[in-house]
Amino acid sequence: MRDPQTDQLLTDVQQAVARARKGGVTVRACIFDATAAAVDGEAHWFSPEARRTAENACRAVDPPTVKANPQPLPKAPLAARVLLGLANRIAERAQR
Repeated sequence: MRDPQTDQLLTDVQQAVARARKGGVTVRACIFDATAAAVDGEAHWFSPEARRTAENACRAVDPPTVKANPQPLPKAPLAARVLLGLANRIAERAQR
């Protein structure tokens, strides 16, 4: 028997994935985002551990002939990270 909080979390994830799929998002992207968010929470940039875990989770839907990517994804350019941070701050202030 599942903990009620775990059951609610799984229900929320299932609903989010269903909405994303209806919007045209790939299964792989859904799995990657959900897994990385579960590892890092609400982080703006996923940690290497979250990315590695998410990539491994995505392997479950990849064909058996696909090899794992040993190269970590490069960090976004500094300007992009700064702009994303600024956009997030503006969005947070707009919600207040």
